[in-house]
Amino acid sequence: MNWKRAFWSLAAVNAAIIMLAAVWLFQPSPAVKRPARPSAEGATFTVYAKKAHLNAVIHDYLAEKTKDHPLSYHVWLADRVYVSSDIPILGRRVELVVSFVPKVVQGGNVELTEPVILLGDWKLPVTYVLSYLQKHAPLPDEVAIDPEKARVYVALNDIRFGNGYQVAVKNIDLAADKIVFTLTIPTKS
Repeated sequence: MNWKRAFWSLAAVNAAIIMLAAVWLFQPSPAVKRPARPSAEGATFTVYAKKAHLNAVIHDYLAEKTKDHPLSYHVWLADRVYVSSDIPILGRRVELVVSFVPKVVQGGNVELTEPVILLGDWKLPVTYVLSYLQKHAPLPDEVAIDPEKARVYVALNDIRFGNGYQVAVKNIDLAADKIVFTLTIPTKS
């Protein structure tokens, strides 16, 4: 009888171990903490550029935007931001040059201030010329001229380049030939 009791005791211990192992194996595991997926609208890169590189991009962008307009103009970066156009006066083409000091404003946009306006060799009144340009120049929708405050506002965050690329300026130092901006490339996910 001793062996029967030992057998049933060993069977009960084995059954208890199997049941504990089954409960331990099949119990629900704690939830895994996963980091939240970032909700970015694209990949953003910081770009360091020189004036020559941006001059090429600006030229191509404006050539596309003003290709069917009779009044054409050129924009380039040097010690200041320059805008020039040839205006017909008394049957002759006279060069109008407007120069500005760029300033980075909220949202990575640019404000062009301290204008100097030359028609040929004559210095012209700023308010009058900016009013004329506001009415007659084929400006992109992202550029707003404010003649009363003598400034031009360029809303870069509204400009979408090829494939939806977006630009925001971080720093402009024309004297040091250092321009820093972010380039955001939209992603599909």
